[in-house]
This record gives sequence, C-alpha cells and structure tokens, in this order.
Amino acid sequence: MSRGRVRMVAGVLALTGCHADRVYLPAGAVPPAAPPADVQTAGKLDAPRPAAAATPVGPERLALPPAFPGADAPPVKPLDLPKDATPAQRAAALKANYPPVAPVSAALPAEGRPLSLAELQAFALATNPAIRRARADADAAYGTVVQQGLHPNPTVGYQADQVQPGPRDIRRTPANSGQQGGFVNQLIKTAGKLRLQQLVAGFDYLNAVVAVRRAEVDVTAAVRSAYFGALVARQGVEVYAALAALADEAYRLQLKQVGVGEAAGYEPLQLHAQGVIARNAVAQAEAQYRASWRQLAAALGRPDLPPGALLGRADVPPPLLDVDAVLARAREGHTDVLAARNSQAQALTHLDLQRRVPIPDLQTNTYQQYDNAAGAYQFGLQLGIQLPISDRNQGNIRQAQAQIVRAAENLLTVQNDLSARLADPRNRLEANRVVAAALRDQAIPDLTRAYRAQLRAYDVLPDKVQFSDLVQSQLLLSTTLQAYLQALAAQWQGLVDLAQIGQLDDLYPADPGPPPAP
Repeated sequence: MSRGRVRMVAGVLALTGCHADRVYLPAGAVPPAAPPADVQTAGKLDAPRPAAAATPVGPERLALPPAFPGADAPPVKPLDLPKDATPAQRAAALKANYPPVAPVSAALPAEGRPLSLAELQAFALATNPAIRRARADADAAYGTVVQQGLHPNPTVGYQADQVQPGPRDIRRTPANSGQQGGFVNQLIKTAGKLRLQQLVAGFDYLNAVVAVRRAEVDVTAAVRSAYFGALVARQGVEVYAALAALADEAYRLQLKQVGVGEAAGYEPLQLHAQGVIARNAVAQAEAQYRASWRQLAAALGRPDLPPGALLGRADVPPPLLDVDAVLARAREGHTDVLAARNSQAQALTHLDLQRRVPIPDLQTNTYQQYDNAAGAYQFGLQLGIQLPISDRNQGNIRQAQAQIVRAAENLLTVQNDLSARLADPRNRLEANRVVAAALRDQAIPDLTRAYRAQLRAYDVLPDKVQFSDLVQSQLLLSTTLQAYLQALAAQWQGLVDLAQIGQLDDLYPADPGPPPAP
C-alpha cells in the first residue's frame, strides 16, 4: 500500500474516533476519608483505676440442679472428738473429714506488650481480607468504567471486485484480476452515548468505593465487639476469683465453728460448694477470654495469633452519646444512604441514556482499491444509519422511568430503616449503663460491706447470727455480681452496635460536628 493510502487510512481511523483515553466519572456520593479509629477511645479505656476501686464482680450460675451428681455421697458424720481435744487434734479431724481449700487459678495470657483498641483497629484495617476484597471489587468496577467509555473497534479487511478468472480468449471477455484493495468499517456512537454509558458504570464504581468504607466499618465493629468481650471476661475472672476468696473465708470460719462444736457438721459443705462453683466460673471466664481473643484475631485477619494481654478496662463509664445527633448523621452520611443516592443518580443518568439510544449511530465504510483493468486507484465511502421506526427503545425507557421511582423510594426506606435499627442498641446501651452503674456504685459495695460485717459478727457471736443468713448473703452477693457482669457486657455490646449503625470512627468523639459531605 502506498504512503498516500496509509495516510488516508490513518485519517479515516482518526475521524471515526477509534481511540480515546479520557475516563468520565459521575459526580456522586462517596464517603470522606476516615481518621484513625478509636484513638480517643483508647485513652478513655486506659484511664488509671481510681484509688477507691469498686468491689469486683460475681459469678455466673450458683443454683444446684435437682439431680445433683453426688447424691450417693456418704452422710456427714460428727467429728466425735473428746471434750479435751487439743487444737492439733481438732485440725487433724477437720482435715480428714472436710475437703481442703483449693487455690484459685486465674491464668490469663500476658505474653508480649499489651495492645490498645486503637492499635488493634489499625492492624485490622491493614490486614483484614474483607477490606482487601472490597478494594479489589472497587478496582474491578473502575475497569468496567474504563471499558464502557471505549469506542467500538474498526473492522479492517481485504476485498476484491469484478475479478474475471480463466484463460485469455478473444472470443470471450478477457480474464483480469479486477479491483483489489482494502476496507475499513467503523461504527461511530452518536449523541454522547459512550459518555453516558461510562457515567452509568461510574455510579457502580462509586458504590464499590462506598462498599470499601462499609467493610471498614464492619471490621471495626467486629474488633470492638471481641475486644470488649475479652475485657468483660477478664473482669469476670477477677470477680469470680474474689468471690471464691469470700467463699473460702466463710468456709474456714465455719470449719472452726464445727471444730469447737458450735456449728452443725453439714454447714461447711454449703460454703465449700459455693467456692467450687466460683472456681468453675473463673475457668469459664478464662475460656471466654480466649474465645473472645480468637474472635478478635479473626477480625484482625490473623486467626493464628496467640492470645495476649489487652489495655483497657471494662468498668470505665461508657460515653454519653447524643443518639439523636448520631441518627441525624447516619441519615445523611451512612454508607447505605450514600449507595442509595448513587443508585438514584444512576437511574436518572440511565434514563437519559435510554432516551438517546434511538438516535441512530453512524455506520461508516471506506475502501481503497486498484482497478487492474483500468489501471487506476479507486476510493469509496459508505455512510449508513439504522432508522428507529418500530423499535424506539420504548420498553427500556419505561423501565428506566420506573427505576427512578424505585431508587427514590429506596432512599427513604434506607433512612427509615436506620431509625428502626438504632432503637434497639440505643435502649440496650442506656438501660444497661444505668443498671451497671447502680450495681457497681451502690448495690455491690453495700452488699459487700454487709456481708463482711455479718461474717465478723458470726465469727465473734455465732449464736447471734444465723448460718442460713450468712449463706443467703453470699448467694445474694454472687447473684448481684453476676447481674453486674451481664449488664456490663450488654452495655458495651449496645455501644458497639450503635456505633456500627452510626458508623462512628471513635466511641468517645470529641466533637461529632456536622454530617460528612458527600
């Protein structure tokens, strides 16, 4: 092909717009860049314990089932000691007839440097696979945006016309190679449809970016939930160990009363059983701590991470959030709201595209060939359009109009759903915060002081204090401690759930400020 034909083909390709490197993105809603999570929260949770610490908290389950194992145990026998038995003889008899006090084992992991909630959050956002997956989905969606804006490729080929094969014969039309050359076909998209296609796909990309933020919020909530579960479990270990110590103290006191003949032989066994139950609760709390750590490790993207120590305390006051302000921010800047707004704008853009679809695209065909018979070059051009006579895209236009209505109603549905979803964690946070504070600051200190006083009185004046009263006081204290731990766990979980719905970057926000701008 000559240089002139090469230049002509190149000009045709340029005119038909076969290459374009500009990417059009729509102006839609995307979440703002999030600051580091829980930086201020970590400082609040790591506050030093006050000098007058509240009494630790109590056990999980103390009621004996009707068919308690050990029903066939031998009955309690009197010590059968002489009246002039020495203290050593009495101690030996008690040791032979009553179980010893086992040490309280509370071994929580303490390897490595204790980690704060903010450090855990930073680690999770960098390593959790759900976030990396969401980012990959956003990158894939951007590829679709690029693809939707590309012009159709031209078709290049060879053609031959008026070829007359066969031997040369003067009695027939002489044979010749006819017209030989090449052609270029190109479809030219009109009415800005490529740009609109790219904008429609661009909203899917923006929603993929929103989904990255949603994945970060979900991972943050998972870290918080496991973290507070571990803190409450650690608090439970301390409480149950303290309760076991109280039961042991009462058990030793009751053994002394039995040794001098001032108490029935069965009475110490009740107190010993409570000590055993408290030790079991310690073991359960330790197991819960390790389970919470495994959940935390999974949220970090490191399920093989061994249990370690954590900074923070479960008994610090939770933040006093303005839940109405949280809801107002969520109704404007929640990722579900952003995605619904993007879908609404996408539906409008999609309708514009469907209305332009009937506008015909231009089909071009150019060719150059050499006429061997005439000994001359030839150039041809064909231009064509598809006439929108029967199919004017009426069905797709109607569908796009309905999608606009649906997208508008979906936005309202999402905002209403946020209001409904926020009600339950708000109630759990507010109710259990009041319960936990009342039990920690009033009920438990009162019951502890009363129990200690009753124990001392029973030691000095056993005939003035009933043993059953001592047992009931210990049961009431343990039940109250159990209720406190349950309220503590429900309080923090309510806060975590509320923060997840409100998509708060910090549980203790310094200043919530206005809703984030799209």
